[in-house]
Amino acid sequence: AIGAVGGVLAMAEYAPAKYKHMLAGPAVQVDLQTAAIAEGVLTFVISLTVFFIIFKGPKSSFLQTLLISMATVGVIVAGSSYTGPSLNPVN
Repeated sequence: AIGAVGGVLAMAEYAPAKYKHMLAGPAVQVDLQTAAIAEGVLTFVISLTVFFIIFKGPKSSFLQTLLISMATVGVIVAGSSYTGPSLNPVN
């Protein structure tokens, strides 16, 4: 975590001026309660989906990876209107 913070600070300090406007991250586009509820629901949905795919889904590792990737993209797209193109960093 310390290395990540150091990297972000170094990037913010030494990035060329013409690229500094690109360093902003996702921003909440709704009120804080709605964003928290959306993140909680989306995290629950992706966790449940991953558990279902791993334990009850196909046995092929390739298909499992494909389905998990598709589910992740779907949840991120669904939540992008609430919290920007992000989801819980644990994901």
